[in-house]
Amino acid sequence: MRKDKEDQTNYLIKLLGGIISPFLESIDFVTGMMGAGMSFSSEKGGESVGWIDKLYVRKKAIFQLLSIMETELAGASFMFNASGARATITKVEFIEKKGIRFKDGKGVKFSDGKRGYSSPGTYGSVYRCYFLADDGEKAIENRFKPGNLVRSQSFNIKEGAYDGVSNHYWWRLVENVGDNWIDVSVNHCDEGSDIPKVGDVMVQLGDIADPDYQAAIVLSAYGDGAPSLTFYQGISSYSLSGKDIVSIGYDRLTKEGYFNVYGKTYIGNRDKTNYIRLASGEIEVRAARILLSNGESVVDVAEKNISIKLGATGIDIEKNEIVISSDKFKIKSSEGKGIAVFTVKNGKPLLLTECIDVNSLKVKHLDGADGTFSGELKAAKGTFSGTISADGAKIGGFTIDNGSLNWKGRDFFGNDSRSIRIGVPTDDNSGMIDINFNGATDGKFGVKVIGSNDGGACIYASRNGTSKPHSSNTYAGYFDGGVHVNGNLYTNTILSNEFGTGWSLQADGSYTYKKGVTRTISWTIQNGSIPSRYSLVFENGILVD
Repeated sequence: MRKDKEDQTNYLIKLLGGIISPFLESIDFVTGMMGAGMSFSSEKGGESVGWIDKLYVRKKAIFQLLSIMETELAGASFMFNASGARATITKVEFIEKKGIRFKDGKGVKFSDGKRGYSSPGTYGSVYRCYFLADDGEKAIENRFKPGNLVRSQSFNIKEGAYDGVSNHYWWRLVENVGDNWIDVSVNHCDEGSDIPKVGDVMVQLGDIADPDYQAAIVLSAYGDGAPSLTFYQGISSYSLSGKDIVSIGYDRLTKEGYFNVYGKTYIGNRDKTNYIRLASGEIEVRAARILLSNGESVVDVAEKNISIKLGATGIDIEKNEIVISSDKFKIKSSEGKGIAVFTVKNGKPLLLTECIDVNSLKVKHLDGADGTFSGELKAAKGTFSGTISADGAKIGGFTIDNGSLNWKGRDFFGNDSRSIRIGVPTDDNSGMIDINFNGATDGKFGVKVIGSNDGGACIYASRNGTSKPHSSNTYAGYFDGGVHVNGNLYTNTILSNEFGTGWSLQADGSYTYKKGVTRTISWTIQNGSIPSRYSLVFENGILVD
């Protein structure tokens, strides 16, 4: 069991060393002569007070002072019941449940073999209690009703010492009523009820079915809790436990008054500008200020430091800052399921959760090595390192799809004729980079490269390996390998070690063509007696001289 706060258990606790306490009380305790439960307490003056329903003394009881009380509609305790029914018994008759007999004396039996009885009451035998219907001056109305619960309680002890004495108490059901009598049940009664007798003052207290007769008000100026005022409702059995709905009284132990209300409560002004209200298990407070015992306002205290610490761990709240001292901080839902965990990994704070849903999230370090990011991830500045798996996602205007970056743009007619694909080829007709566009768009070039560098080229292509251009030259394009052109080739200068014409492409990918000849053709023309010699020099089919 806890020593630092309230605790409870459903099991029996054996305290072998005994109990020392100034206060012992049952959960259902209601103070006063009409109360319920039990209580033992020690007051500041040294007096001990005990409240119980029954006291059994096997050998001898010694009372230095004994006050004798009666429960009725007057005296030190005033009770206001629902009907105002009260009477003093003048005569008691016992009317027994009897068997029914035929004229020949034989007992009546039903078809099931059970004996037939004539019963004065629903629950068997009854006590018929008579009272005066006329006190000589005015008629007394019988206000008792069938179904009422009638109670009588008084002491029969007088000054002196007696053997075998006890208080006289009974609480029974009313079965029948007459002008000057009522029948109370022998069997339907509170446990331990005595037999009614002449002189008993009986009052109506409760009803087994009718709510109109289940209320009572007790005003007492005597005993523990006095002065006290208690309202009861729902008295449908022989117990007042849990039936008190409003109680006002005095606590002798704490020397304080008390006011208990079980249910709806409203304390405040009529226009509801300042009030305290309890309804449906919730407390609502509306006030200009709420003060603590030291005179400080709750609002002022909230703006100061509030600290909750348990050993080395705890929660510190200071104005706008909350500090949690713990190696691991878990957040759970109302069903007990884990939502998030705050901890430390490799010296850095770590948050483990399935979802972070915020309008704006600023992250200095984002590590998703052991998982994936779903949804939309935006980064105004910064870089992403490692592998990013985001099939179907978008980066800028590009879509990531099957290992490729794809972009499409609309032309002047609304068609998506412009496209760029960078990545793994999708078929035999695609390349690592595919660019498509038509004339109905801005821009004149599919690929535009501008720049120069000694020993370099704007566009470089090699089929066999790295081969560098001459370091003293710059090129718009440098190709190491064959270049196939279907169409016209426009150039200022063509430099070639070999020329061919009439070419064709064979099935094995080889070319056949007519190679230009390298030859010198000479001839002589005789002009009279003077010969003139001429020659043509061809290199690879080109006349060079």
